Amino acid sequence: NSFRASYTIDGDRMTVGPAATTRKFCGQEVMDQERAFLAALGSVTRWTIDGGMLDAHRADGERALTATRKAE
Repeated sequence: NSFRASYTIDGDRMTVGPAATTRKFCGQEVMDQERAFLAALGSVTRWTIDGGMLDAHRADGERALTATRKAE
């Protein structure tokens, strides 16, 4: 599925709005992973980029997700 969401950034603070997604059905495990990813993304309040890696954290300081740029 594809995702879209609005976001705002102010220094190291980030707010991600609700995501709009395409509705293609995948296997249940993939759908569960998608829901978990979108929930993690929506919980992000702070972010940094270090060595090309996005490191995003929730308000309680716990890591919500990390991401690296796709190799070209």
